Amino acid sequence: MIRIGFKRILSPTAINTYLDCPHKFYLRYIKRLKTKPSIYLIRGNVVHRVLARFNQHSPQTGHSLALVQMQRTLLRDLAQEWQRSLPSLQALGLSEEQLRQFELESQLMLINFAAWKQRNPTLLVTRYEARLVSKKLGLLGIVDAIHDIGGEPIVVDYKTSRRPEITPEIERQAAIYALLYGEFFGRPLEEVWIHFLASEGDPEAIRVDDALLHYARTLVESTHQNTISEQEEDYPCTCGGRCERDFINT
Repeated sequence: MIRIGFKRILSPTAINTYLDCPHKFYLRYIKRLKTKPSIYLIRGNVVHRVLARFNQHSPQTGHSLALVQMQRTLLRDLAQEWQRSLPSLQALGLSEEQLRQFELESQLMLINFAAWKQRNPTLLVTRYEARLVSKKLGLLGIVDAIHDIGGEPIVVDYKTSRRPEITPEIERQAAIYALLYGEFFGRPLEEVWIHFLASEGDPEAIRVDDALLHYARTLVESTHQNTISEQEEDYPCTCGGRCERDFINT
């Protein structure tokens, strides 16, 4: 993990990891153990790479691409990314049928995304895979996309989870993104959108207000205070030992 002076540069994922289990934070960010691969992580990375490429090359003029054209482009890129990831996928020990099911789910996510884009042709992507850093906050985040809606920015976070549910972890992540965006660009956000790709509906909007930003700032400051130490005993396990199973050679 990057450090500036005595302060770690935290990410939303790091903060959520600490809150989930301090010992898991220690293993991942201080001891730097390698995380075990999983189908959900690999599939999520594949879908995110496909959407990043689409946002990079999609027209920014506000007109709509034909739905079939978008679907063909997305599914073609998915097939290529899936093939590149096949050695990692096969190493998981899943059956061919299981892998095929995850591939089909991924295709459906991209079909849903294309339908949403086709319904909203004026939602221009101004940035994709945007790396936001604040030395003042000791915070770093990479947001999937930033849209412009009538001159107002909207941060969008793509989710490949099967359940379209705003969990506390997702709400914390959105709050931290909103705080980081304001520090990085010097202007506030009004909303953060959580786009559950497994759902056919529109993204879920999380409204940004002073209370949410105060909550995010408190999370960041308290996590910094609690992760100064490098000593394992200062990071007790609160998950019943599950964290040990998430890493290689723990």
